[in-house]
Order: sequence, then C-alpha cells, then structure tokens
Amino acid sequence: MTYLPGPSATFNFDLAPVFRAVALIQDETFAAATVTTDLTASAARRGLRYFEFLARLVCSIDHGDAVEVLSDFVETELEEYPKDVSRLCETRSRLLSHAAELCRDVAAGQVSGAEAKTVV
Repeated sequence: MTYLPGPSATFNFDLAPVFRAVALIQDETFAAATVTTDLTASAARRGLRYFEFLARLVCSIDHGDAVEVLSDFVETELEEYPKDVSRLCETRSRLLSHAAELCRDVAAGQVSGAEAKTVV
C-alpha cells in the first residue's frame, strides 16, 4: 500500500514562476487567436470577391459583357489588394509588438529574480 500525503503536506517550491508561465501561455494563445481571426476575415473577404466575380462572369457570357466584368474585377482587386496587405502588415506588427512586450516582461522577471537571489 502506498502512502499519499494528506492535507498537512508542505511544498518547498515557489508557485510564482508557474503562474507567470501560465499567464504567458494565455497571452500567447489570445494573440494567436486574434491573428487567426484577422487572417480568416481577410481570406473570407477575398473569397467572397472571387465568388462574386465568378458569378458575374458566368452571367456575363449570356449578355456578352465578359470583358467589362473582367475589367471591373481587375480594377476592384487593384484597389482592394493594397488594403488587404496593409491589414496583414498591421496584424503582423501587433503580433510582433505583443511578443516584444512578453519578452520584456520575462526579462524583467528574470532580472528581479536574479537581484533577489543576489541580495539574499
């Protein structure tokens, strides 16, 4: 029979680093979810534009204005593509800024931990 320690058992380790690690993981998960949402929205907008173009192109074959539909699509894409790229760059910038903030927090925690060990 094995002996399991009861409620009177004492632990000799500091839980603060564990909680910091959990907070960092939670922050990274939230940042990743935000980026995934932004990228999914961008892909959905682009997909809807393509499907609209294809539907208009199919209808234009009967009407004989396929060239106009194609030129409208190219014009729209020339307007929308830079906007999509800027949204993706903004998302990337936010992600990198968030990662830099987390690195600063981790470094500050390690420095304060090292200072506490040095003082004692």
